[in-house]
Amino acid sequence: MPVPHPRFAIFLVFPAALMVACGGSTNPTSPTPTPLTPAQIQARYTAAATHYNQGEVSIAATENATCDASSGSVSLSSCQTALSSQRQLTIAYDNALRAIPFIQGAATDAAHLLGDDAAIEKLLEQAATAPAIPVIGILQQQIIPLLATAASDAAALRMAIGLPAPA
Repeated sequence: MPVPHPRFAIFLVFPAALMVACGGSTNPTSPTPTPLTPAQIQARYTAAATHYNQGEVSIAATENATCDASSGSVSLSSCQTALSSQRQLTIAYDNALRAIPFIQGAATDAAHLLGDDAAIEKLLEQAATAPAIPVIGILQQQIIPLLATAASDAAALRMAIGLPAPA
């Protein structure tokens, strides 16, 4: 009768021990996050909105100068870069909003705003890769009403978290 090889037994025991040692608990306990105070929620929202608004000022100036077919400084590549930057800025803003644990009505308002922004981001991505300024113009005509809706949703969110309307 063959005698089992000792290394074979070690190879069987080691994976089993490793699974037991590294395996997570079947009932993991993680600390319950402490809810944010209204002031903390306001501060986080304000920081995200301020970052977005500051970035948007220079991006809008570039878009106005380079994406308008009647502008003397129209430039497809500069326009595409500005639109891509606007998309990235919107994504950063949305990620900051997702990190805020909004409650009740504010959570609904935030979801509406994030939905609007998702549609805007999709159109901005198309515009940033469009082959010509006239195509960008068509896409911008779709973006403009969405921006108005997003601004309205942002105002509702501000009100829901106790912040005044932007000046």
